[in-house]
Amino acid sequence: MKQKQNLHLQKLKSGRSEAYGLRIDDFFNDLEKHLDLPPYGKNLIYQHFFQAFEYYQDHQVSLGEICERIAPEHLGSFYSDNQRKSYSLDNAAIVYPLGMKFGQMPMFRLSVELKERVEPILLQLALDFTIKRFPTFSAIIKNGFFWHYLETTNHVLQIEEEKDIPCKPISILLRSYRSLRVLYYKKRISIEFFHSITDGSGGMVFLKTLLGEYFRLQGKLFSYCCDVKDPDEEPLEGELVNEFRNAQGKGDLSKFVDKKSLQLDGKLSKIGVTRILHLIMDSDELKTVSRSYNGTVTAYLCAILLLAAKKSILKNNGIFNIQVPVNMRKFNHSVTLRNYSMYFNACANLSDISDKKQLVEQIAVQIKEKGDETHMNQMMKITGKVIDSLAYIPLFIKVPVMQVVYGYLSNSIIGCTLSNLGIIELPEQLQDEIDSFQFVLMPGIPNRVTSSMVTYGKKAVFTLIKNCHETVFEEEVYRLLSEDGLSIQMEGSVEYES
Repeated sequence: MKQKQNLHLQKLKSGRSEAYGLRIDDFFNDLEKHLDLPPYGKNLIYQHFFQAFEYYQDHQVSLGEICERIAPEHLGSFYSDNQRKSYSLDNAAIVYPLGMKFGQMPMFRLSVELKERVEPILLQLALDFTIKRFPTFSAIIKNGFFWHYLETTNHVLQIEEEKDIPCKPISILLRSYRSLRVLYYKKRISIEFFHSITDGSGGMVFLKTLLGEYFRLQGKLFSYCCDVKDPDEEPLEGELVNEFRNAQGKGDLSKFVDKKSLQLDGKLSKIGVTRILHLIMDSDELKTVSRSYNGTVTAYLCAILLLAAKKSILKNNGIFNIQVPVNMRKFNHSVTLRNYSMYFNACANLSDISDKKQLVEQIAVQIKEKGDETHMNQMMKITGKVIDSLAYIPLFIKVPVMQVVYGYLSNSIIGCTLSNLGIIELPEQLQDEIDSFQFVLMPGIPNRVTSSMVTYGKKAVFTLIKNCHETVFEEEVYRLLSEDGLSIQMEGSVEYES
């Protein structure tokens, strides 16, 4: 390894002055002090810095500017501290590894489309610098006697060029695995998360912070705000809190038991997802149309999904449930980066649906009543009671039971999900660098479809993730939106399973 490093150093110094070469030597001697990794990991970090140096030299960046942008101090003590820290999973996260089978791993993806092509060398170094700010994101999930838990690791996380089906399960058999992966493709940066470490709101903070570091390495100046964190700062204590422990209320389970939902017709995919479709709309137009029906954007889209479900289910005399996540942070301004979302089902009997406006108003009332702070706190309380009841059952007994209960049975009360992350804000200096954001939430079995929404600037991206080949549902969604005068730009993947 030393020989390769020396060759790289000679290449960086080739044709330069003696003073230039001495400063490079000093830089990499400083880097060595920040690394206490096995040879393979240390070599990876060195490669990242060598590549960054070459990139900057090719782009005529001065040596002083290079040394400032990628100073080893940005690594902190992350790659030199081999002490392991343990974190218990939050109450929402506990269930995910319990119910997981290979191929049924609860994953979601957050993506950002840039105006320019991604520079992989800078993205990798941005990840090296950013990961230390998020200790629970850099952890691996391990088996305890009663519960799974998180244990930090400083294994080097490598970015990957996107070549595979989105949100494929992450192998938990490898000790160096993380619960996330960072991908790039042309102008897109994507992060795929195992739901055990965070929810969509927490994941978005990580993506925005990574994005900020990427642009800093490009030499762009901006203010740390809008949930773009300074990676060199220590994590806030509140970011690591399991807020479920602070839930208020009685937690009466009988009030929250939902009936099984109808499911869309169609044969389930063998690989978990057949296609992803993004319906891109003007955010102001979407808001105006929603208000014309006396509803919010979420209520309007839920109604569209219900109407499309009625068209897509032959025997549609029954309840169709749309699971709607609620970001609990809005109630108490929590800054936790752990899971802190609860859910309720917006529903209707499909055979009773006839009028769109009446349906939007009906769903708006359900959202207001079911999604308020009191009801959601009670749901959190119920979650805590269930976990407490399982506390002293050994993990090897819990797992096979939960793989049955969590998988098919729990998802059977959901016909579809609509998760709306809301409006994404960024520091003013970075806003013109971004085209749009995307949010992909994988469906569970036996669900045939799930949906998600995220808005940036004027672009509202409404995403449908299909788990079957039949196209009636998405065709009806498109028709229903179009008949309300919404201009829709449709983008999407090829069929992953043919």
